[in-house]
Amino acid sequence: MLAILAPMVILAAGLATTPEPQAQAAPSLTLSVAIDLAKAAIDACAAKGAHVSAAVVDASGNPLVVLRDEQSPKPPIAAPRKANAAVVFDQPGSVMEPREKTDPDFAARIKADADHLNPHAGSLPLHVGTALVGGLAIADTSHEGADSCARAALAKFPQFH
Repeated sequence: MLAILAPMVILAAGLATTPEPQAQAAPSLTLSVAIDLAKAAIDACAAKGAHVSAAVVDASGNPLVVLRDEQSPKPPIAAPRKANAAVVFDQPGSVMEPREKTDPDFAARIKADADHLNPHAGSLPLHVGTALVGGLAIADTSHEGADSCARAALAKFPQFH
């Protein structure tokens, strides 16, 4: 009986001392990068003559940065809502905006939380690998212009796609 138990004890001891793989930390969006990204978005629009606001939110949709060009005529309300919608639905605003017009259930969900969701073009989800880490949005210009500026800004940050 001891001969049978000895290999099991050795096997159990080997299992107990085998190191477990280190859990990789989930990718995240830092405040420093969020500031740079929002500034790049505002600069991209300013280069086209558009004075806008920009917001970057984390993976939960909470604002990290909200910046407003000093010449923007509006308070920065729409940008955080647009960035949050990009995170909540993991889609760019250019996809969500037409969907809101054709999908009654989607439109109802937006209407039910209009203080937090704005599905218009100019917003992009931010991914590192397969992980959703946040969202970027520009507001206070045409939707097409906002989308163009957001994509131009994002192109300067190869860690995101």
